[in-house]
Amino acid sequence: MKIIKKLALAIVSASFILSSAATVLADETTATTTAGSQSTTDISKMTFETMYGSELPKYLNRQYYFDGEKIPVTESNYYYLLTFMQLSQYAAYGYLPATSDRRIDLTASYGTTGKTCGEYLVEQSEKYLHSTYIMMKRAKDAGMTITDEDKQAVDKEINDMYEQQAKPSGITLDKCIKIYFGPQCDEKAYRAIIENSTLAGKYQKKFVEEYQVPEDQKMIPSITYALHYAPESSATADEKTKAKAAADEMLGKCKSIDDLKNLGSEAKTSGVCKDAGTVPVQKGKMVPDFEAWAYGAERKEGEMAVIYAKEYGYFCVGYNGKVELDASEKQDMANKALSDDVETDMTSGKYGFKAEGTVPSGNNTNVLIIVFVSVGGAAIIIAVAILVMNTVKAKKEENKKSKKGSGKKKTSGSTKKSSKS
Repeated sequence: MKIIKKLALAIVSASFILSSAATVLADETTATTTAGSQSTTDISKMTFETMYGSELPKYLNRQYYFDGEKIPVTESNYYYLLTFMQLSQYAAYGYLPATSDRRIDLTASYGTTGKTCGEYLVEQSEKYLHSTYIMMKRAKDAGMTITDEDKQAVDKEINDMYEQQAKPSGITLDKCIKIYFGPQCDEKAYRAIIENSTLAGKYQKKFVEEYQVPEDQKMIPSITYALHYAPESSATADEKTKAKAAADEMLGKCKSIDDLKNLGSEAKTSGVCKDAGTVPVQKGKMVPDFEAWAYGAERKEGEMAVIYAKEYGYFCVGYNGKVELDASEKQDMANKALSDDVETDMTSGKYGFKAEGTVPSGNNTNVLIIVFVSVGGAAIIIAVAILVMNTVKAKKEENKKSKKGSGKKKTSGSTKKSSKS
């Protein structure tokens, strides 16, 4: 659903990384193997430095404190690495500035925020770490612990790392961990990281399961829409004029919302409009202008209009009345409530979260705070594998250009080997 408001990348569910990886890890290198249901990559010749590049290590090994206690450096590094992977994935897809090997360019500007991508990395990694520790604290205060069943799940995850990553690459588990998480990290430290994220995840699960949706929010507006794309940031004046004219023309042809549904579907299929459909509008999930129209006190069932949202362009919209939240929407609402609650603790400085030395800061707010039980090795390993694949792609393209420019000149053996890596 393209009109859902994009939230900050501080906390992104591991399931998103895993599902995205499925379409990327396929036949990109001769070093790819399959273990179980997951694709894996031969990392035997990789090191921590070649895995992440030369810029990221400058941001690592910072000592953090929470509630008066030191946070292990291996753990803070873990969240920096996971955030770096997420940002690099977006950079590889062209959404953020990228280096030649498709990593996030930490020296580049991050949009119009006035900060660099490196400063954004620090800000989001800290929020990721901070929120995890807040939920761990809440879990402990509620008497929650890591059970034998949880430990067995952690054992399985570590064993999967060995079976799916270390063993196929012909290396030890310790070497595998050091490649992914840094020279200071070993199995004991890694186990502690995963157990902590598991405990935080258990608190999140409990909060969501027990959350009661306020009575006045159980019914939400249902909106049918057709988007004529012309965002304020990139569309020319002519493009905006044409988009508005197309939206007005569509509205003029609609005698009912059923007409809007049909015309929107046809326009989307033909490429005339960017997106179309019907969506329940939960507060805080849509761009402001779209949400404001949906929740307007004067809305009447069957009402239609053309509205403008600067993030996307002109929407031809129709009001279907109110519908009851479904299970997934209730879960989203619960996660947002948790997000807001934890964000309050973070911004208030309740637990004295801090770092030694000068730390770049920003003013980003409204971060979606979600820590899933599955946030662990599987997520970051596949994210790293994506980065490896993107690096391979970049090298292959570079080699192709080099070969093309050399004409009929014989290629050296080392270059041939590199082109197959």
